[in-house]
Amino acid sequence: MTLFNKTRTKSGKGDDPEAGSRDQTRQTLTAGSEENTGKNIAVATYESLFPETMVSYAIEMAQRMGCGIIAVNCANLTHDITEFFSNAHDVAFDEFKKNSDRNVEGFCTKAMEQGLNFTHMVHFSNIDNAIDAAIKKYGKPEFVITENPAGMAKAKTKSSGPAGSQKDIHILLVDDNPNFLRAVADRIRLQGYEPLTALNGKDALDILETKTVHLAIIDQRLPDMDGLDLIARAKEIDSTIPSSLLTGHGDAKLKEATEAMESVYFEKEDMGSFWGFFRKFLSSLGSTDEKKPVIAQTFCVYAID
Repeated sequence: MTLFNKTRTKSGKGDDPEAGSRDQTRQTLTAGSEENTGKNIAVATYESLFPETMVSYAIEMAQRMGCGIIAVNCANLTHDITEFFSNAHDVAFDEFKKNSDRNVEGFCTKAMEQGLNFTHMVHFSNIDNAIDAAIKKYGKPEFVITENPAGMAKAKTKSSGPAGSQKDIHILLVDDNPNFLRAVADRIRLQGYEPLTALNGKDALDILETKTVHLAIIDQRLPDMDGLDLIARAKEIDSTIPSSLLTGHGDAKLKEATEAMESVYFEKEDMGSFWGFFRKFLSSLGSTDEKKPVIAQTFCVYAID
């Protein structure tokens, strides 16, 4: 299986910022694609055929997040590369597009069997330019899944097995909004961690009683208690638990009360600051390459800020 690399990586092939404006972008629209302007996951490959593991992971992720899929076949076939061969670029474009259209049918069928909107694009440029083109037409995707060439090479030398995670680190997420809870949990998974989740204070306390929690991220408004009360009760269980109050209904008084409890305060409108804090928290745990899962990273999964 695959692991995640949250850092956007550039391809070494034809990273030309002007390539997208010179190259043709051709699209194959499937049923429902014309309206596919809501939440999407973009999946991009430099081949005319998507790897089966990438297809399976993309469909599972799209189902979990309630997203559609934008599948992008990229070919580094700029006119600069083929201009010395007369009409060679037209032949190369046509062949790649035909192969891509044919090969994507299985991916499309699997996605639509799960009720997912599916769009297919063929873009003659590098992956970054292709994603930019998809953003212009369909809006910014929730996440982008691309190949990690170095990881693919390493995977061939390693035995396969279930995906690992930072099992020794437990991060608790508490929020009564299941969509927001799922979105934050998915992004934490991109760091290689499997979060513990709860929709109310009672379930959160049950987790705290049975697990060693290294960070609790708590919403202020819960159905059975407020976030500050849950933080106080969490500290009764373990006074060393770091915590963060993440609220959509904050004010200066709540911020002051949160900091008085030695908890970190963030408003949901400023998630950028929260993720900055979260990255620093992970660094403070002393995460090193030796602690990361040993299965090779074959996908690069990232969110566009």
